[in-house]
Amino acid sequence: MYSIAVLNCVIKGYHDFQIRIPTWVSLRVEREYSNTRDQHACLIWMPSLVEIPEDKHVEVTDVKRYFTIQDIAGLPVGRVPRYLAAGFRQILDSERAAVICRTTGEPCQSFPPWPHHLEPGGGVVIPCDFFCGGDNERDNGKIIQQHFKNGNQRNARKM
Repeated sequence: MYSIAVLNCVIKGYHDFQIRIPTWVSLRVEREYSNTRDQHACLIWMPSLVEIPEDKHVEVTDVKRYFTIQDIAGLPVGRVPRYLAAGFRQILDSERAAVICRTTGEPCQSFPPWPHHLEPGGGVVIPCDFFCGGDNERDNGKIIQQHFKNGNQRNARKM
């Protein structure tokens, strides 16, 4: 179902959400309608508890704060980077299309080619991969490629 992979990306906004995510979880990407500063913003969400296997509900995701899967299920965990959000938004606006995200590492300081963690757009990020799917994969691929060309971090990820 997910025919387009955007690899070596990051989840932004860890400083706002502060949720550690296990790498086995598929996160859903959805439009963020309430963001008045960015009309293309997309949030990344943990699945609801009913979508997660019952034996995983008590798995600890944050040892320091002792959060478990059942504490973070159904919560937003971050945002899609701005340069990709507009493309994902176009894909999500089309019928029968979806975008998911899988983390590939722990939260860390932003790293090249992302902005330095002390610069605007920097900070703590979560390494991840995005996967897009839908009925119109050729057009979806063109949309994502166009946003690759426009993004400052084009060397960071591959499709």
